[in-house]
Amino acid sequence: MQSLFNRKSHNLGLWELFFKVLAEGSFSRVADQRGLERTQVSRLIKTLEAEIGHELLVRNGPKIVPTHVALEAKRHILPLLRDFDEALLTIKASGKEESGTIRIGARPGLMQAHLVPLLKEFQSLYPQITFDIFADDDPRAFMRGQTDLMLYYGPVNNPNLIETWITRSVLIPCASPEYIASEGMPMTPKDLIRHTGIIYTGRARKPSDLLELNGKQTGYHWKSTMRFNNILSAKAAAIAQAGIILDMPMHHCYKEIVAGELVPVLNGWHVPQLENYIACTVESAKVKRVQLFLEWFVQRRREIESEMKHTLQRDFGLKL
Repeated sequence: MQSLFNRKSHNLGLWELFFKVLAEGSFSRVADQRGLERTQVSRLIKTLEAEIGHELLVRNGPKIVPTHVALEAKRHILPLLRDFDEALLTIKASGKEESGTIRIGARPGLMQAHLVPLLKEFQSLYPQITFDIFADDDPRAFMRGQTDLMLYYGPVNNPNLIETWITRSVLIPCASPEYIASEGMPMTPKDLIRHTGIIYTGRARKPSDLLELNGKQTGYHWKSTMRFNNILSAKAAAIAQAGIILDMPMHHCYKEIVAGELVPVLNGWHVPQLENYIACTVESAKVKRVQLFLEWFVQRRREIESEMKHTLQRDFGLKL
């Protein structure tokens, strides 16, 4: 009888990788997220298929389509993986350091729109862990040791920090439907010369004067501009029909796109991508509650962003 520990179909990591490919609909995107080659991801999925004796994914033109067995696996196995992850976090949390304070720093917009709901969710699991929160759009303000954890675009390669990659940023060009109805839909970067640009000028990242499509870059020009050093104010301007913003983070515009308050433009074009990182100081890395939250947060943020991307691709045809 084959040993349980020799069965690749019992490898939770393989199933987790498979469900990620299923959610993303792309071997390449998952390979990108995991720092793997596309061929590695494909080979690991084929290993899983060989182990269970069934195909899980088939090609339908450019799309990856799940088989009936894949959908059954998702229905039965994915909830078990989530239960396993929660149980593992609970085990890791056991001990004296399950309580205490975590100091965390992030950009104000990210803090308000994305991080606060996750902190609330985490505290529902571990109410004895409290947070001191530092919000500043300049990462240098909270990267000098006064916080245990910090979120920023990176890497920064600071020897005093232990950096963990989270996701590749998704920055979506968008505008209000009323603005597009009035001023027209730009189809290429050249069309922006007839439009007003809403520019984010905060210290978290520099504005880009380039757009990319399939690895090819091009410049663009605006008819006029409005500049904001706060991303939420820039979003408010876009909703108020003031113009087009080219680099709205997905977590800031997802709900508005789904609700019809904003519409994506220049489908496929995007500013050069950035990478989202979370880091802890060398000292705080030794603290159990910090590691507990870090691991939980990275997993949850990847799940949330994956679901957002899948919805925008499926329901709105976005090329992300």
